[in-house]
Amino acid sequence: MAALRTMAAAMAAVALVGNVQATERPLPPCLDPFQPFVYSGCFGETGGNQLLPYRSQSPSDDMTVEKCVAECKGNGYRYAGLVYYGVCYCGQTVNGPQVDEGQCSFPCNGNKTEMCGGNSIFSVYQDPTFLPAEDVTIEDYDPLGCWTDDSSMGRALVYRQDKVDGASLTTEKCLQACRDGGFPFAGTEFGGECYCGVVIGNGTNAAPTGDCNMPCNGNSSQTCGGRSRLNLFVAHELLSLEPCGYEPPVSSSTTLPPSSTSSSTSSTYPPITSTTTTTSTSKTPATTTSSSACVSTTVVPPTCEWKCGKWCSSPLPDWDDDKTCKGAWSNCALQVASCFKHAGWPDVVDCFDFGDWCADISQYCNSKPSGGCRKSDFFGKKPPKGHPNKPPTTITITTTCKPTTTPPATTSKPPATTTTSSTTKCPIPTPTNICTQPSNPHYGYGPGKPVGGIEMPVVTCNDLADDWPAYPFKQYTDLDSRKCKKYPRSGCSNACADACKEQYEDCVDVYAEGCKTKPGRHRGREVTSKNYFEFAAGSASKAEKRSFRWNDSWESAVVKCKAQYVDCLKVNKGVTGAKKCPGFGEW
Repeated sequence: MAALRTMAAAMAAVALVGNVQATERPLPPCLDPFQPFVYSGCFGETGGNQLLPYRSQSPSDDMTVEKCVAECKGNGYRYAGLVYYGVCYCGQTVNGPQVDEGQCSFPCNGNKTEMCGGNSIFSVYQDPTFLPAEDVTIEDYDPLGCWTDDSSMGRALVYRQDKVDGASLTTEKCLQACRDGGFPFAGTEFGGECYCGVVIGNGTNAAPTGDCNMPCNGNSSQTCGGRSRLNLFVAHELLSLEPCGYEPPVSSSTTLPPSSTSSSTSSTYPPITSTTTTTSTSKTPATTTSSSACVSTTVVPPTCEWKCGKWCSSPLPDWDDDKTCKGAWSNCALQVASCFKHAGWPDVVDCFDFGDWCADISQYCNSKPSGGCRKSDFFGKKPPKGHPNKPPTTITITTTCKPTTTPPATTSKPPATTTTSSTTKCPIPTPTNICTQPSNPHYGYGPGKPVGGIEMPVVTCNDLADDWPAYPFKQYTDLDSRKCKKYPRSGCSNACADACKEQYEDCVDVYAEGCKTKPGRHRGREVTSKNYFEFAAGSASKAEKRSFRWNDSWESAVVKCKAQYVDCLKVNKGVTGAKKCPGFGEW
């Protein structure tokens, strides 16, 4: 049974929430797929206070748990409660004590196998997509400006706080009342009225700032709305992270501008250096010989080096010195987010090993091996796992050569040979994230220690020259760089917001799922992962290991993932990427 995470705040709000007026036109039930509500227990009303303030208008004669939670989800509430065989209620806080489970003994009218409370006793369910509310204060309410409150469809905010003294109303008093009730929206009106809500009512619109011109009765230096006008505030931490209709973001494909050549390919790896040899000859007549057989060989590198479930890594570029070794490490680290995104459960757990392997490359680069820093040497010591490390394939092709021209013998000096080489570089960005990993001592995450060891995807410079002028930033979550999300310079904060969301989804899909199922070889023991984004400095250094266990319940793991997501949005709000990626290939 999941404990109610906001019970402390709820009990403090009993006196206020029990005396609110609701004038609301309900929204329809949520018909889209959503995370199931979690059963929280059996609760009773005390002292004439409503346990949950919103009563559904749906008939109770065929009510089920599923119907009730769908209605509460559709109307934006945190809790759903069923009483007396199927009367459905919703609310942001539960304003009563938990009672013995046996008191919830009335079967639901619409499904006799489900319990729908008792006589003034509620079976309560909680939406797991809300964050815990204990740490939210009135400082977390952001002003939204002046809004209308004169729609024929109902009030902008439906819960009027009658216990708040209008004669001494201040902005802080209204925000505190709404905070105690768990309401994300708060508004002051007509100098002395306070309203709260879970959604903004239909027909509510932004109004000119000058329309909110009435001073607060308790503080004349503050403005408390006007006639049919609200000064509106919102606490984002009290909103569902996945409201009805929520759809996970989908990575958009990048369309490259047309090239000046007939065909071109883009790659995140340095291309092969081509060498052209030109030999000068004398102008004396030449003789022609007949055609002969020509043999050419083509070396085809392996297409996969490390396999995790449905995902397979792209081969790392070759290296033979410290600089190119570091480039290979960058390439490897940029692939980790793609592994977590595409490997699939439960094989995605092996992506931790792939990240460790990338971290080992950085250590190898600085270990100064006696035989030199080479890819073949590293692969011999730490071969890739999960996929056969097949050697490159050599293809031999036999063709008919064109007639060759042989110059006659000459007594002059041998002709000079000039060798020219040209290399078009597609640089590998360093995996230094423009975005910041948040910290929270309560939940124990911070830089280098994300929840479940799952780092944010890297947002850094765009590696495609054609894209870079208009879109200097890119989020690396796909092996094909052209499919990764790209961002203009003004969109850096959006890039970080997307990275926060990607980390949250991976956290739920991997860490929370792992806490629920305790996967395979990691069952019951500690899991270690290295910080693959931290380049080892010095020959004796080692990549730091982060340890965690699948000790959380699924619910508590999701809470940590969501808390990290909200903190991530906060700490990266307003990121500009100033002085980052000043030119193509400059990190």
